Amino acid sequence: MTYQLPAGYTRRPATLADAERVTQLWNDRTEAVRRERPFGPDLITQRWNHPKFNLETDSRLVLAPDGSSVGYAHVRDVKDPPVDVFAGYTVRPDHDEADWLWEHLFTWLDTEARRVIPKAPPDALISLVAGTETEDQVEQQMLARFGFEHDRTFHRMRITWGDASLSPPDWPDGIAVRNLVRGIDDEALVLATQDAFRDHYGFIEQPVEAELAELRHWLAQDDFDAELWHLACVEDEIVGFCCCLAEAPSEPDHGVVDVIGVRPAWRRRGLGRALLQHAFGIFRERGIRGAVLTVDTDNKHGAPALYHEVGMHCTQSRLTYVKELRPGVNLVAR
Repeated sequence: MTYQLPAGYTRRPATLADAERVTQLWNDRTEAVRRERPFGPDLITQRWNHPKFNLETDSRLVLAPDGSSVGYAHVRDVKDPPVDVFAGYTVRPDHDEADWLWEHLFTWLDTEARRVIPKAPPDALISLVAGTETEDQVEQQMLARFGFEHDRTFHRMRITWGDASLSPPDWPDGIAVRNLVRGIDDEALVLATQDAFRDHYGFIEQPVEAELAELRHWLAQDDFDAELWHLACVEDEIVGFCCCLAEAPSEPDHGVVDVIGVRPAWRRRGLGRALLQHAFGIFRERGIRGAVLTVDTDNKHGAPALYHEVGMHCTQSRLTYVKELRPGVNLVAR
């Protein structure tokens, strides 16, 4: 980058000690566009502690003359092959008119993301992927200005059951449901997940070893609870799964259906619905008032309709934007 920051402003990589200030920065922006402060430093730290993320090289923090944070960005090169690079960024709302800050962050993101090019297959399309809230018109304008195009919309859906009765799951014949056993089911769950999501938006065919490393990173987090990871099995084979968290970041009285999937051979039998209803029942037994999840609005298997049928409704939307870094053969499900 050839331009200078304004007098008194500085830039540097983030450190673990910056988790609180980066959380505040992200919450300030989210509060400005949709009146919520959903993020906690634990979520930021989880992402920073990913084995394939390096704070020194993969993050950029911009500080005002008074030492406060005004902008942050990171790139996440966590896929193998690295053909989709994920961008995170935020600008403090009182700096929305600071074109130099947006230019600095987006130029840095573009430059750093291109480091993956020598590691990727030589004929592969490489993309930089970013997201924004539907309410954040400034971010959308900046994404377009710096070469991104809107590619997908995701809905956040919620159900709150209160005192209402919940329908019990109606399991297909031959299904037994149990909880994940960490260290025993890891590889089988990875294989089931690959099978279930191979035709879903954003899927990249990765080596099993890479997927195992990713799974084990999340299984090692403090919020992992094996009793909320539900496996639908036929004998020893996992044919469906519903992996949950006890507490949504912005709604601590609601659980999160983090990942739910059914292998192709078992679709259209009511297994997805049964897994959801089972998860809802376990949440309720714990005194949790409802559940949230995120769904691709263009899901080709009818997931949004299913979630509506079980009583969920859309509460907000998030947009995915993509920028082509190098043309080539697309290895990612779009």
